[in-house]
Amino acid sequence: MFLAEVTNGPNVLIIALLSMVVPLWAVIDALARPAVAFYAARSNKTAWVIVLLVATFVFGIGLLLAAYYLIAVRRKVRQQMRPR
Repeated sequence: MFLAEVTNGPNVLIIALLSMVVPLWAVIDALARPAVAFYAARSNKTAWVIVLLVATFVFGIGLLLAAYYLIAVRRKVRQQMRPR
C-alpha cells in the first residue's frame, strides 16, 4: 500500500500544479492583451479573465477552459493584434 501512495504522489502533485499554473498563465496572457483585440476577435477580455479565475478556484475546471482559451481564443486575439 505504501508503494502505491509513493508512485501516485508525484503524479497527483504534477496534475495539481498544472491545474493552477496553466489557468494562471491564461489569465496573465488575457490581461496582457488589449481589449480591442478581443472585441475584434468577437470575444470579451473581462469575461475571459473572470471565467478563468472562477473556474480555476471555485469549480476546478480551469485547466480545460484555459486550454481552450490558449488554443482557440488566444490565436484569434493574436491575429487581430498583427499590423495589417
